[in-house]
Amino acid sequence: MLVAVYGTLKTGEENYAQFLPGMTPSFRGFVEIPYRMYENRAYPMLVPSEARNRIFVEVFDVDEGKAGELDALEEPYEYWRETVHLQEWGKDVEIYVHAAPPPEGFEPLASGEWS
Repeated sequence: MLVAVYGTLKTGEENYAQFLPGMTPSFRGFVEIPYRMYENRAYPMLVPSEARNRIFVEVFDVDEGKAGELDALEEPYEYWRETVHLQEWGKDVEIYVHAAPPPEGFEPLASGEWS
């Protein structure tokens, strides 16, 4: 399963070391998808958007067991997986999103790249 990440699971970020250690992304780059990025300084979130926005993602090929671990990480924060087509790569991937509007304390991240 292809999973696109854009926050704490990216290479070098805190959850990468715990959940995806040593894995190399199959794809890295900006994509235009129908979500908008917000952040609260600790982590980002994507919420559905009518407009397509440039978001920096890394895509990892994970098995069902690893996908379950990632689900367990994200679900307490009310994230779920949606399938999105990355035109720039020509493939469908799963990506974790949150309901709109974002919770209090989150601000738009216009660059689309969280670090």
